[in-house]
Amino acid sequence: MSRTGLIVTTIVIILIIAGVAAYYAYKGGGKTTTTAAPTTSPTAMPTGTQTTTASPTTSPLTTTTSPATTTTVTSPITTTTVVSGTAQGLPKEIPIGLAIAVSGGYAVDGPRRLKGALLAIEEMNQLLEKAGAPFRFKPIHEDTKANPQEAVNVIKRFISQGIQVIVGPLSTSETAAVMPIVNKAHVVVISPSSTGKAAAFPNDYVFRMPPPDTAQGPALAKLIHQLGYTKLVIIARNDDYGRGLATLVKDTFQKLGGKVSMILYHPEKPDLSQEVNSLATEVSKFGADKHTAVLIIAFDNDGRQILEKASQIDVLGKVQWFGPDSMARKTFLESPKIAEFLAKVHILITSPAIPKNPVTKHFEEAYQKKYGEKPTPYAYYAYDAAWIAMLSVLVAGKYDGQAIKTVLPTVAFHFMGATGHKMLDKNGDAAIADYAISTVVKTPSGYAFKQIGVLKGSTGKVEWIKS
Repeated sequence: MSRTGLIVTTIVIILIIAGVAAYYAYKGGGKTTTTAAPTTSPTAMPTGTQTTTASPTTSPLTTTTSPATTTTVTSPITTTTVVSGTAQGLPKEIPIGLAIAVSGGYAVDGPRRLKGALLAIEEMNQLLEKAGAPFRFKPIHEDTKANPQEAVNVIKRFISQGIQVIVGPLSTSETAAVMPIVNKAHVVVISPSSTGKAAAFPNDYVFRMPPPDTAQGPALAKLIHQLGYTKLVIIARNDDYGRGLATLVKDTFQKLGGKVSMILYHPEKPDLSQEVNSLATEVSKFGADKHTAVLIIAFDNDGRQILEKASQIDVLGKVQWFGPDSMARKTFLESPKIAEFLAKVHILITSPAIPKNPVTKHFEEAYQKKYGEKPTPYAYYAYDAAWIAMLSVLVAGKYDGQAIKTVLPTVAFHFMGATGHKMLDKNGDAAIADYAISTVVKTPSGYAFKQIGVLKGSTGKVEWIKS
């Protein structure tokens, strides 16, 4: 085995052993519960000379303040190819495409997700330097603007540069749009936040780090029904994500015997007054009583507009509101009027549960130290997505999309990250689906999200947190 191959193998094995050992040390050797077994038996990880040590009491990675060098592209590139996608071995500079929106619907949270991915790349490069490896990963970022067509344009430019693995896009609409392109080009895409049904297919080049809406939709419907609500009005984005999740909730809720009215709106529409008025009408038809609830599925801009108008309509403040993870964004708390309304209607929000393990703690501390703020939920997933992308390249031993795709599920199966164990299902999506239940509360410093329970995706049962 060559010196470079030995370095790569040793790095991968140490990372995996350290992560898993730290997790079990944290859990006190307790059992973990998984929701699904791998669809195929994972192949063995590479072997080689290795030295194992005791599980570290502190994070094995030390983050410095020197950032990873990032190439941010603002115009189409039609010039030189960065690296040959079929070249054997690893080049000295290994590109990682970052197709992450930082404008449009992700103007607020997109930059935070980008920071999570960049932190992972910086940490890996520090590790490679310590190991004496002759190569480094180079992040190349383009803003997809939360637009499916722009995401397609970005991915095509990345492919033209020979990039073989990409973190992003963020939304399901974007991810579904680029899927046929990356499948044809044999380029791996790892989305840190797409969850919609429209991008859930087996045997493709698209992988997704959070649990899919095919798990969240039914679980959310069961939660609403278990809490005594039999009438539900849904207002949702008319895109792959919103429409898909709303339909999953509606179908399950109706099977449980509930009644559903659904309002779909165009997310780019400048004025949603008519849709909010329709929402109030539907609530009034059901009766604004203890058995009627509202489910809102929105992003930043459209969500702010809906909530601002809803806060002015009396009947909408008399019923319980629910929301998925897209409603757990800090932008909704920046408006005192909206934050007050969300607290008034006791909104309950389900979002992929972030476990508490040593890797999670390390990420939170490193992120806050580097960026001066706490990470938002999907920044954790972007961090893990970048780590899995890089580890898969190292295990593949060559910068080739087909090879990376082949090893990635096994790498994920053995990976313990900031979002926990990343075993994937048959569609390449996270297989373990537990959801944090949060609400909005008033604190001395303002309004904040507070976790009050955990919804177990495998059983539909809720574990409430005692205050």
